[in-house]
Amino acid sequence: MSIISIVVPVYKVEKLLERCVKSLIDQSLEDIEIILVDDGSPDKSGDICDKLKQQDSRICVIHKSNGGLSSARNAGIQVAKGKYISFVDSDDDVELNMFEIMVNAAEEYSADFIMSDYIRIFEDGHKTEVSAQLENGLYEKKKIRNEIFPSLIMGENVDYGPLLAVWHCVYNREFLKKNRIMFADDVKWSEDNLFNSMVGYCADRFVYLKGKNLYHYYQNSGTITTSYRPGAWDVYKRMNSYMENFFLQKKDYDFERQLKLHLIYYACNTINMECKNADSMKIAKYRVKEILCDPKLREAFYNFKLPRNVDFKLKIQLWLMKQRYSGFLTVIFRG
Repeated sequence: MSIISIVVPVYKVEKLLERCVKSLIDQSLEDIEIILVDDGSPDKSGDICDKLKQQDSRICVIHKSNGGLSSARNAGIQVAKGKYISFVDSDDDVELNMFEIMVNAAEEYSADFIMSDYIRIFEDGHKTEVSAQLENGLYEKKKIRNEIFPSLIMGENVDYGPLLAVWHCVYNREFLKKNRIMFADDVKWSEDNLFNSMVGYCADRFVYLKGKNLYHYYQNSGTITTSYRPGAWDVYKRMNSYMENFFLQKKDYDFERQLKLHLIYYACNTINMECKNADSMKIAKYRVKEILCDPKLREAFYNFKLPRNVDFKLKIQLWLMKQRYSGFLTVIFRG
């Protein structure tokens, strides 16, 4: 059994896949399992997966029909044999000592999961180091509750808390299994937010490797995070419902306001997306009105006090959303 299984979902990355996999094959930690999940890719990515498998016996390839990123990661989880598990996106790559450093930390502290910092790389080659607003080191349950829980789902600034992306984390596979933590197959985007929120709540021991920029995240145009997403609002509402089902029953901490902030954040996100991509002001206004009049969003805004620690522009936008002033919002978001 390998010490760690690295799951790589593969879809339409024929030009980038070998770069990613090479950074895994060349890891200083050799006792690894690399699981390439071909998610019904229409290009030559599946063939490249098979070619790479012939080059290294540590590579396992799964070919499946297209089901999205969550479905691909779940397929990898189901066959993983390692004590630990990690997820690397196929258009990214990693430092060659990433998994040696992270597995050693996991073993030293008997951690449920480990998180490192990462480097964001833009298309023009510009790089920036990304670090969480957390102290370096071990977080046991009391410290997790005091420092992670207040922004576990969504911060009071209407932005993500410190636990968001899964790709710069390593998880104890038995911990995930014990707590039945998987990706929601029908949540196509921002699935990390749901997954890591549950991880953060269930974890008893978490280690943050501050200043260790071990993952290289490439900000590519046309990827899931940068492209238009039709039907996004329904997906985000579904994710919020999963969050409600998990967190509203918890008695040790009140997550109700964070759940409202979570839905409001994604309403802002979707309104911005629809306004930027609508063919006309009229169509944009119609789509904005649909979101603002959604009963689930109206419920979130009911008796909702606007956050204080946000900039003036966002405060105005939130107030307009609460009042359902679709015309003004359309003008603001279309610029």
